[in-house]
Amino acid sequence: MSMNKVLLVFIVASGFLLFIYANSSIFSRRILPKETGSSRTAHMSGIVASALVHQNHHTFTQNGTVSNEAGSETSANRLKRVKYISKGLNETEYNVFIIYTKESQNRILHSQLELFLRSLLKYSTIELHLHIITDEQSEQSAEELIKQQIERFHRTAFYTLYDVRDCAEKISDIVHSMSTLFNYRSGSYYSDALFLLSLGMHRIVDRNMQLAILIDCDVVFRSSIKELFDQFESFAPDQLFGLAPELTPVYRHVLSRYRMNNPHTLFGSPYYLKKLPPLDDAPLAKEGHSKNSIHSSVRQRLGYPGLNSGVVMLHLDRIRRSRLYEEIIKENTIKNMAEKYSFQGHLGDQDFYTLMGFEFPGLIYRLDCVWNRQLCTWWREHGYSDIFDSYFHCEGTVKIYHGNCNTRAPE
Repeated sequence: MSMNKVLLVFIVASGFLLFIYANSSIFSRRILPKETGSSRTAHMSGIVASALVHQNHHTFTQNGTVSNEAGSETSANRLKRVKYISKGLNETEYNVFIIYTKESQNRILHSQLELFLRSLLKYSTIELHLHIITDEQSEQSAEELIKQQIERFHRTAFYTLYDVRDCAEKISDIVHSMSTLFNYRSGSYYSDALFLLSLGMHRIVDRNMQLAILIDCDVVFRSSIKELFDQFESFAPDQLFGLAPELTPVYRHVLSRYRMNNPHTLFGSPYYLKKLPPLDDAPLAKEGHSKNSIHSSVRQRLGYPGLNSGVVMLHLDRIRRSRLYEEIIKENTIKNMAEKYSFQGHLGDQDFYTLMGFEFPGLIYRLDCVWNRQLCTWWREHGYSDIFDSYFHCEGTVKIYHGNCNTRAPE
């Protein structure tokens, strides 16, 4: 074969290969980076956040539904990664915390969170920042539910995932001080910490965060959570937390020895005691009263049944600055309070708030029971049927139902 023929064959073959290369999808595929273990760890660290941001313009109707004014976008276009920045990229200071762990050990937890998110977003009239304290086995499910419900209601909402183990480490001294007094059965270190996280939330979150509300995921909303955030404006200057009354006689039971030795105490009594004449210039009762819970036409003489931690309002900047609170959460102070009232609890942070609220009433804002209308009736069938209804009573239009004791909350 002559040199010219060899050159001609080479040129034809090269052209054929170039044609295939230019038209083959095999060579035009993009190689997507695989998520490494280190990047996944960063995803679950304290303040690394994901944000689902609905870019469409929308208006809110009176019943909480949404009227879209623009076409929809894909989920990918609405997914952004951000860190918590106060008044910054997240553009909202409405911080809502929930704890969602051990999903595989609680078969109804998934449905509870779904109902929680559905009712929260249905009635919400504000942009929210959801903060989910979770674990490795539950995080994916929680994230999927958030995305589904944001898509369903076309809301703007940011969310941050927190590793529960990281959170527990930041409150290790509180867990050590309280777990033996306020847990029914001591489990693992992290299990004990779950029931005490709210007491050290000011250490867990970004120091720029000023206000937050921690809510159990077994609640159902009947109004916009903005109304609950508005309650912060009614806090007195020294009030750090906001909680509603316990609506069962659980603390009457826990305090049986103390009440026997102190028959005139209001500690462990029903929230509503009796009606009083219309409010005039008469002084308020010293024990069990707060101005924010008094009606203008008729006064209530209020008892102190304890507090329920299904809804906890946190004035974080004040908690950080409070030297008194730092003293109260020390082991010696807690033990002294428990001994004073012969108190052995089993409900974690709720027991602590109940003791602190009686011993240091000026630190807690008394939310109305309509913001935490508990539905548990367990104590009615366990020795307190004759007085249960006096504790269970709640006046007013319910804003939040709390389906504790695995009670189904009305949708």
